[in-house]
Amino acid sequence: MQILSEIREMLSAAGLRPRKRLGQNFLVDANLMGKMLELADVHSGNTVLEVGPATGSLTEELLTRAGKVVAVEADAGLAGILRHRLGQEEKIVILNRDVLAGKHEIAPEVLDALKGAGNVQLVANLPYNIAVPLIMNCLVLSWKAGKKRGQEPFFSRLTFTVQREVAERLSAGPGSKAYGSVSVLVALLTRATAGRVIPPEAFWPRPKVHSQMLRLDFDADAADRLVDANMLSAVLSATFGHRRKKITSAAKRTDLPFSSRDFLSALDKAGIDPSVRPEQVCPNSFLVLANALSDAVSREPPNMIE
Repeated sequence: MQILSEIREMLSAAGLRPRKRLGQNFLVDANLMGKMLELADVHSGNTVLEVGPATGSLTEELLTRAGKVVAVEADAGLAGILRHRLGQEEKIVILNRDVLAGKHEIAPEVLDALKGAGNVQLVANLPYNIAVPLIMNCLVLSWKAGKKRGQEPFFSRLTFTVQREVAERLSAGPGSKAYGSVSVLVALLTRATAGRVIPPEAFWPRPKVHSQMLRLDFDADAADRLVDANMLSAVLSATFGHRRKKITSAAKRTDLPFSSRDFLSALDKAGIDPSVRPEQVCPNSFLVLANALSDAVSREPPNMIE
């Protein structure tokens, strides 16, 4: 694993410096990086997606464990360093681009690099600004791969470091201020394991907050209870978009894949009090609500032209 002086030297030689806008804080504590690798438990049968590999300190360790590593680096300068150091390795694919093509889509180039892998793990020190949408996309893709047996990558495990505040959002329960859409998805589709808390001094440059390691194992049996992940995502977006209002406020929107009548009926079937706010509804009730809406939409007759 690279020590701080080596990372400084590589950046200096390339005329680079850490970019705050891209969330570039390098994990330089070798002991904590080892703990992260233990938590990830990567084997030769795994393909690993690493987001934000920077100079490749974690990447080097992953290459000794995984069957293949797809390293996605948005910074062209850092991607150049990575190619110079590790580009000759047969087991690595290096992509210089954003991992997300939009809030709701992992970049097609990234998905193409993961095709045929079967069992994919995410192992990364995630920039805070992409952590939540990336995790949500990985979980929805995994649900689709299990349900539809399609070409989508199946993420069996996500192991990452994020700001502690983000980790709290991922594992929050009903009634918590941190509870939201991603909390529900994580609760319904994964088994979460909290790893070590990482102090600011373990990074360079030092961030102002603590970070947290977290491992999410995709729970295929639990995910099989969900009829349609897209419907669940629509429900969560509609309800948590107005989290301080009654959950029935979602019925007023006209841009959703279900009618106001179906939504109110589904609330009743799910046993959800229409006067509560979304942050008071447990994950399982959201599951029942989304499944009821999926059933209602599938039963609706097609529009007839008179």
